[in-house]
Amino acid sequence: MSRGTIILIVAIVVILIIVYIACLIARKRNDNLLIALEERKEDLFNLPVNDEVEVVKSLHLIGQSQVSFREWNQKWVDLSLNSFADIENHIFEAEAFNNSFRFVRAKSAIDSIESQIDLIEEDIAAIRKGLKDLKGQEEKNTGRVKHALDLFDSLQASVREHSEQYGETLPELEKQLKNIEVEFSEFVMLNSSGDPIEAAGILDKTEEHMIALNQIMDRIPNLVEKVNQSFPDQLEDLEAGYRKLVEEGYLFTEGNIETRFQEIRVAIRETTALIVSFDLDAAEAEIDEIQSKIDYLYQVFTREIEAHKGAVKISKNLPKFLEHVVHNTGVLTEEAERLNHSYILVESKQARISKLATKLSSMETVVHDSIAELENPQVAYSILEERLEHAFTTLKQMEEEQLVLADYLKSQETSETTARKKATQYINQLHTLKRYMEKRSLPGIPEDFLSMFFKTSGHVEALLAELDYKRINIEIVNRLLENATFDMNELEEVAYTIVQNAALTEQLLQYSNRYRSNHSSIQQAFNRALSIFEKDYDYQAAFEEISFALEAVEPGVTERFVRSYEKTRETIRY
Repeated sequence: MSRGTIILIVAIVVILIIVYIACLIARKRNDNLLIALEERKEDLFNLPVNDEVEVVKSLHLIGQSQVSFREWNQKWVDLSLNSFADIENHIFEAEAFNNSFRFVRAKSAIDSIESQIDLIEEDIAAIRKGLKDLKGQEEKNTGRVKHALDLFDSLQASVREHSEQYGETLPELEKQLKNIEVEFSEFVMLNSSGDPIEAAGILDKTEEHMIALNQIMDRIPNLVEKVNQSFPDQLEDLEAGYRKLVEEGYLFTEGNIETRFQEIRVAIRETTALIVSFDLDAAEAEIDEIQSKIDYLYQVFTREIEAHKGAVKISKNLPKFLEHVVHNTGVLTEEAERLNHSYILVESKQARISKLATKLSSMETVVHDSIAELENPQVAYSILEERLEHAFTTLKQMEEEQLVLADYLKSQETSETTARKKATQYINQLHTLKRYMEKRSLPGIPEDFLSMFFKTSGHVEALLAELDYKRINIEIVNRLLENATFDMNELEEVAYTIVQNAALTEQLLQYSNRYRSNHSSIQQAFNRALSIFEKDYDYQAAFEEISFALEAVEPGVTERFVRSYEKTRETIRY
């Protein structure tokens, strides 16, 4: 026998041994699983379900509770007679498969048995819970009914002790309490006769009815107080106040107040009906609406009372104010007539004065009639107050306009005086400026200065001519004065500039002598600047010519001469 054959035989033997050992291990494991399943089955079978069934059976249940008990009992009978026997058969079958080394079928049978036991375990747990619930339902009902009875007693006591708070809803409340009492009787009968489940349903409905009734009873007193006490009292107060105001001569902008009272009464009755029918949400909405109507009438009456006070208060001051405005208008009219002889007044201003007088005449009528009507009003006081307030506001605006017009009239003579004074001043200034320029000993006066001098002189003469008219137009006078003032200021500045440029040019020409012999540019600039100075009288151009040349050889020289000149510059003295 060859070596290879021996090795093959040994390998086969080893494999067979390994397979055998694996089979033994698998069978042992399955045996253990089957033993565990057998123990679980025995544990479930040994549960005291039969005892629990007998305990519940002894309660002699009826109705829905009896139906529920029968269902749980039948389910337990099916389990104990059929399901456990079926599991036992499957265990025997699985053991046979395992002993014959049919491990796949054995494992499948074990899994199936385990699933069956799981289902049975769940079913038994449900059965025991159902039996426990049936047993405990009566005890539970007993505990719940005590709380429900306490609430019911509380509701009855509230209705009995505070019946006046519930008003017309009392019969309906007593009816609801009677219905709840009937439900309690039905509950007691079912619970005591052995049907705790159906009794619990009745108790649930009874508790819901009591809770709802309790909520209604909490809301009713406030609503009843509104319709039975608060609103009637307010309405009575309103009607008494209305009658008193009418007797005192009050009128109202709102018509049909009596009809409004009647509408509120009808609304109160309708709201009472809603409360009696327990339509409390609608009743609360109606109560809010009624209160709004009552508050509105209070506002109407209060407004007229306050309007009467306000109108009386205004009437005490308004005549004096009216007299003051009338006096001011008369003064304005007289002053305008007086000034119109000497001045041409603006037509719009005169028209405003006339309009004031006309408007004031109609205002006097309104004020006097409104004040007189306070004693015997033909309209509501709020309308009278509004008229008087409007009259006062209008008079205030008229007074403000009078002040503006008074300032305008006053400005006529003031403006004339100012213009004459300024015209005389400007004549003197022109003579002074002329002498100031002549004293400078300039080669000639620039044409621009002469043109501006004659223009300014012409404006001043035009101003004087306007002031010589029999009737002066101040608007024109002020425009001419403005032009003359502008020209005088500009002419003075030009005079200062001409004199300054001429003086600086002379100084720089003299200073340039030190450079003329050595710098041809200075000599050339000197000649050009001197020619411009003496022939063209353009002193600014001459100054710029010589200063530019000197700056090229001596930077800063021009600024030094300018600063020195400004310190010693002669001021024109008018």
